[in-house]
Amino acid sequence: MLIVIRVFYIVAFVLYALAAGAYLRDFRSSGTGGDVRRTRLWTIRLGVLLHFVGLAACAFYLRQAPFMGILQGFGFASWILAMMFLHISHSFEDETSVGMVIMPLAALFAIPGLFATLAKVTDPLLSSNPWFILHACIALYGYGAFTIAFTGAALYLILHREIKSKRLGTVFQRLPSLDQLDYMTYMSVTLGFVALTVSIITGMVWTMLRLGKLLQFDIKEVITFANWLIYAFYLHSRYSGRWRGRCAAWLVILGFAVVLFNFLVVTVLLSSTHAYI
Repeated sequence: MLIVIRVFYIVAFVLYALAAGAYLRDFRSSGTGGDVRRTRLWTIRLGVLLHFVGLAACAFYLRQAPFMGILQGFGFASWILAMMFLHISHSFEDETSVGMVIMPLAALFAIPGLFATLAKVTDPLLSSNPWFILHACIALYGYGAFTIAFTGAALYLILHREIKSKRLGTVFQRLPSLDQLDYMTYMSVTLGFVALTVSIITGMVWTMLRLGKLLQFDIKEVITFANWLIYAFYLHSRYSGRWRGRCAAWLVILGFAVVLFNFLVVTVLLSSTHAYI
């Protein structure tokens, strides 16, 4: 059964990688027809479906959430990112420029999941506790939303620089408008912020059940709260009209850099209580 699960993960990765390659190739072409667009999106849909089957089979076979451990967490985040991309792709007449960033990231995130150890976790407060499952699942959803927001912010800065330089080439022709990118970034940060807030609350409940206290004052908790403040400041500044455009985009990129540091460096090397994800 475990071999079958890995096959699903591998096929999903291959499909994500094929879609990523297609987007990178098509970005420099003069245009993409409807058939090309449909082929790319159906490739991703098939990858998302097979990835879901693998995740569901893993959860059913091991009787635990399919994101136990940092490597499995990457795989789950990859599936969320690809699924989110399918959702936002309908917002654009041509999603090539957005796909050339998001789908390579989805394929990259899927790689660690291919090497994850598929084994039962013995701690019942990890493997079957609903508060932990909610906490981790919603947190990973938030990471996916922040990745989409980072994509919008990065493309916004690239397009803004192109317009400011008055050398309008392929980037200007293929990227969505500044308003579209700004709106995509704003909505993604909003979703990610809500998910981050809920994950913090469910994490506190889980910690109370596990240790009898709301907070452990672990370094990951501290950095997560700092991350929450960064995105809260972005939303407040954008809503009030104080920070828009380039400044807001750089703030989103800073927030995503903290997300990556927290998810990669802190989880793997620095946190003693969040090593599971």
